[in-house]
Amino acid sequence: MIKFPITPLFVPANKPDWIEKGEDTNADALILDLEDSIPENEKKEAREGLLEYFSNQKPKNPYLIRINPLDGSQGQEDLLFLKKAKNVSDNLLALVIPKLENLEELSSIPKSFKVIPLIETPLAVKNLDVLASSPGVLGLALGGADLSTNLGSDMSWDGLLYSRSRLVLHASINGLYSIDSPFVELDLSEQLEEECKRSKSLGFTSKAAVHPDQVDIIKKSFLPSDEEINEAKKILKSYSNSKGGAIAVDGKMVDGPIVQSMKKKLLLVGLDPGKYK
Repeated sequence: MIKFPITPLFVPANKPDWIEKGEDTNADALILDLEDSIPENEKKEAREGLLEYFSNQKPKNPYLIRINPLDGSQGQEDLLFLKKAKNVSDNLLALVIPKLENLEELSSIPKSFKVIPLIETPLAVKNLDVLASSPGVLGLALGGADLSTNLGSDMSWDGLLYSRSRLVLHASINGLYSIDSPFVELDLSEQLEEECKRSKSLGFTSKAAVHPDQVDIIKKSFLPSDEEINEAKKILKSYSNSKGGAIAVDGKMVDGPIVQSMKKKLLLVGLDPGKYK
């Protein structure tokens, strides 16, 4: 299981200086965006600029690339660009595919790329079981703005709760990572923190950011505390020295599922659970 970023930060792919600034933040990955943040008449220029960027250097941190929808010409042009871009695979975790709804679109993506479907339509929510179980899919991401528009709902927690729950369910079944939708109100830090806590409690493994100021709030909300890390280490050590089944650690019942939860906590902070025996 690789360490997946908790705070991927969206950056327009046509702004190399923003990419460099993004790498100097506490974001543990960037999402280089070729879709919504790029005007339609600048898509080609954005691809050419990103191609030049990859030819001259490679991102220092892990990154993802959000391309345009595959049912349009811009998405197909994005795939052609990715096939010829030098160094594009260096530190690339996956392609984020907007409005992906079916296996036919998924099969058009080169097998050399991992994929994260961006769930933005009612049909995508309905087909989550098929999309999540497809080869090459690394994770699932919620696109709350487009999805709420298509549903006729608002972007509130309650308005998208069913879609969030279904996404987390199928991510868990298939061992995938799950990225919650960005919080778009940039000045409401307390509300962002509250939504992060809800996302984590529901089972999301990360939440996308649209501004550097959101990164630290997201990271603090999703990462386990020092107390939780120490508890996880102690539980794993105690369980590995037991006969299995169910045991008690500091008055807490511990069995297989609890052990797996403790392992995930250590993986989130880059620790190898296998060392705690």
